[in-house]
Amino acid sequence: MERGVSRQTALDFRRPMQVTRIIRYPAGGAFPVCPQCSSTLEREYQNFCDRCGQRLGWRKLHHAEVIIRR
Repeated sequence: MERGVSRQTALDFRRPMQVTRIIRYPAGGAFPVCPQCSSTLEREYQNFCDRCGQRLGWRKLHHAEVIIRR
């Protein structure tokens, strides 16, 4: 276990957090957003965020808030 990371925090990252936001860009790209670190995800339906390691859930994606960036 890394220094500064509690056992509970490590376990929390194993529990899936639902993806509930999508960022849509004017050029036509749309990317889901990690609920833990707010980074855009490269692919839909990946199991973990490639930046923070949070396990992701996709059941609520069809109700996701769409944020339009200009």
